[in-house]
Amino acid sequence: MDNSPRAAFIKWFLLGGVVASLLLVSQAISVGGAAGLLQVGEANDLRPLIEAELGEIPLAQGRGHDGQMFYAIGLDLSGRDVGPFLDHPGYRIRRILYPAVASLFGRLGGEALLYSMIVFAGLCFAWAAGTTAWIGVRGGRSDWLALAVVLNPGVWLSVRLLTSDVVALALMLGGLAAWMGRSRLSVLAFALSGLTKDAYLLAPIGLATRKRWLVAAVPAAVLLGWAAWVSTQMEGGLSPSDNFSLPLMGLVESVSNWSTLEWRDLAYMGIALTAVAVGLVVSLRNRTTWLRGPIVFWSLLGAVSSSAVWDFGNNALRAFAPLIVLLALSRTEFHDLESETDAPLWRLPFDLVRFGGRRNGT
Repeated sequence: MDNSPRAAFIKWFLLGGVVASLLLVSQAISVGGAAGLLQVGEANDLRPLIEAELGEIPLAQGRGHDGQMFYAIGLDLSGRDVGPFLDHPGYRIRRILYPAVASLFGRLGGEALLYSMIVFAGLCFAWAAGTTAWIGVRGGRSDWLALAVVLNPGVWLSVRLLTSDVVALALMLGGLAAWMGRSRLSVLAFALSGLTKDAYLLAPIGLATRKRWLVAAVPAAVLLGWAAWVSTQMEGGLSPSDNFSLPLMGLVESVSNWSTLEWRDLAYMGIALTAVAVGLVVSLRNRTTWLRGPIVFWSLLGAVSSSAVWDFGNNALRAFAPLIVLLALSRTEFHDLESETDAPLWRLPFDLVRFGGRRNGT
């Protein structure tokens, strides 16, 4: 039996494709059809625009979910026409890659755009599973680490709701695989993941070293450049929305809302909280894993996330689904430092403090 990374990728890519298909088909059946995957809200301002493209469609309660926003942005990538109907338009347009690619950069509309979004989400799920298996085998572990994607309920939610999380995850994992192969394509993959969802910049920032700092600098510059351009067109291109708070305050403020949640949302919340807590423990105790930096930053993100993230298990689990994958891959072995002086860039402030203490004789 071929146990190569390539064989592992192919096997789990195919398995991931089957699982993604089951998720999408079952969700479409439960919400009344393929258009129901967009979760267009009955009270959302985007409803007339989307119904003009798709006709009568199944509607979600209230304001709906994010899939409808990506569909609308795919119809108008500049955001000039659709922007007024979006909440935080600059913040939404900043995450441009999913709707841009799904719409073939503005060429698709109507049902073609809808089905392109569905296929793209499924392919990204399959790619994420295959790439995780590839990293697992390349790192001296089992391809079964791909289960961190295939059985990850946070990734399931992204696929079923047609949000950008699964696309960003696939690109981030592609960046990690390229990093292991010492390929410059890692910079491109991380830059694209940042344009899909900005939080995914945490991975290259955590990986960057004093000699290989471009892996973080280039993606950050690309995202900042795009966000700056968006800011010239509409408000909020550089805004963090309302996703951050003082450490742990978001969690504290959200506790009172948890009693109103259904059991499924509470389960999602429990998984997300466990991932963040385990991430903090692993980042403190396992100092040898090459993924320590990304795990540190994703875990700290959980600590400073606001109640907008922690109020609902759905949001929290999608936000920290990548941390579950990183924790699984932290068991792989990869010596990414070229020398003892090529330390992770994120440790530089601590090293300077330590050096200053030695100079002062403390």
